[in-house]
Amino acid sequence: MQATIPGDMQVKREKNERIEQAVQRVITGEKEAYELIIQEFERQIYTYCYYILKNHQETEDAVQEIFIRAYENLNSYKRKVSFSSWLYRVAYNHLMNMKKKNNRWLKLVDEYRRNKTVTQESHSYTTVIEQLMEYLTPEERHILLLKAVEQYTFEEIAIIMNTKSATLRKKYERLRRKLIEQTTKGGQLHGQAAQPYS
Repeated sequence: MQATIPGDMQVKREKNERIEQAVQRVITGEKEAYELIIQEFERQIYTYCYYILKNHQETEDAVQEIFIRAYENLNSYKRKVSFSSWLYRVAYNHLMNMKKKNNRWLKLVDEYRRNKTVTQESHSYTTVIEQLMEYLTPEERHILLLKAVEQYTFEEIAIIMNTKSATLRKKYERLRRKLIEQTTKGGQLHGQAAQPYS
């Protein structure tokens, strides 16, 4: 569990309030205020999508579509959940629809492997994360990114993924064990030769 840095909660509250004000401005017709929302979340949403899609062009297209869908559906946003949780739900649903409609996961993994030399030029920590993510199912990738990277609670992730928080806790523990086994058994999952998911 991370230690709370003094002032963090205040900064978070101020950020949330700034976002809520921008949302209200957009809803009341000030379209330019949507730029503030994009600036605040574009990098996070890009990172989230990239770790699912593993392709820069697909990710750029997905991020653009997610922000368009969020804009078009902004009137459906209710303050019962944080705006960021609502936006991640839009992103999650869009990525799942992409998977269902296009069924291009194998193609994306192949492209990723062909372009691996470019990836290897990046920081080794990022490369290790990408390699470990290959051993997770798409659902497990979503859970890991939302919990470990974005630091949402299981209750918030349950809202985003439209499932039960207790189920998510169990799946999170299983995927953590899977990754631990992968890193400690030298490329072996459950005693078998590891086969990445697509």
